[in-house]
Amino acid sequence: MNIRQLEAFHATMETGSVTRAGEKLGISQPAVSKLLRAFADTCGFQLFVRSGAGLTPTLEARLLAGEVERMFSGTQRIARLADAVRKREWGEVSVAAPAALATRYLAHALAPFLAGQPDLHFTLQSRSSPRVTELVAAQQIDIGLSVLPFDHPHVDAEIIMRFAMVCILPVQHPLAEKQVIEIEELRNEPFISLARDDCSLMSIDRAFQMRGVQKRNRIEVPLSETACGFVANGAGVSIAPPFVGLDYSDQIVRRKLLPEITMDVWLLTPNTRPPSLAAERLGDFVRAAVAPFDQRKAGHQPLSYRADAKIGNLKP
Repeated sequence: MNIRQLEAFHATMETGSVTRAGEKLGISQPAVSKLLRAFADTCGFQLFVRSGAGLTPTLEARLLAGEVERMFSGTQRIARLADAVRKREWGEVSVAAPAALATRYLAHALAPFLAGQPDLHFTLQSRSSPRVTELVAAQQIDIGLSVLPFDHPHVDAEIIMRFAMVCILPVQHPLAEKQVIEIEELRNEPFISLARDDCSLMSIDRAFQMRGVQKRNRIEVPLSETACGFVANGAGVSIAPPFVGLDYSDQIVRRKLLPEITMDVWLLTPNTRPPSLAAERLGDFVRAAVAPFDQRKAGHQPLSYRADAKIGNLKP
């Protein structure tokens, strides 16, 4: 018994004719008949009886046909799966990123891609940058995003974005009328600060120190998204990445800050094994998703935003 015999039997059962089975398989009618005879000999019973100009399957053939049909359904599923893999529409991809990206922005930005990939299983973890690098080095995730550079022999690192932190203000705040905010203007403002273990806090504090300004910390929060929530409710001002606070676009404004505080985002991948096609495609989509904020891009606009800014279409 071989697959060609099973194909001839399956095609004959489907079409009811040896001639049409041959046409379907792209072989001659005698070749189909020969395969059917060999299959019947292997099975040890008759498969078809002649009925006029056609063939009638025996009871034994009908019993066998159900199992053969299931087998060919399985091969068709494998063929569809192979096609999906080839088109990068199937697989499992895991991503870890800092909370500023993972909490809201990546969910918004990657949703269109994932909606078009129904067979792709996607996992997103919110982790600190040091933890992200550990997960990539241990090959526990496919893609890591980090604001810290990472040099490891088993990890490939690529800068995919350099962004400037922005001043987050309540929409009715007097400073919201300005397009550029200087650190000195925040001297007496109640400040919503990030937690001490946040990678951006040192850069923010350094900017205040450079201008001789004492930061008036009023509230300390673990996430930039939380800081935006407090700002939206009038509790103070904050400094955060430009892609956070998307749910508060009608309650906050983002303004360019001087001196400029820039940070890099690195895309990290394990290099001890080739990436899956799905991981490669998702990586490309992540690069495209962060491109609007990348100050290295030619023609990049100053980071000064209106309150009604939308993802991928932030308006100066």
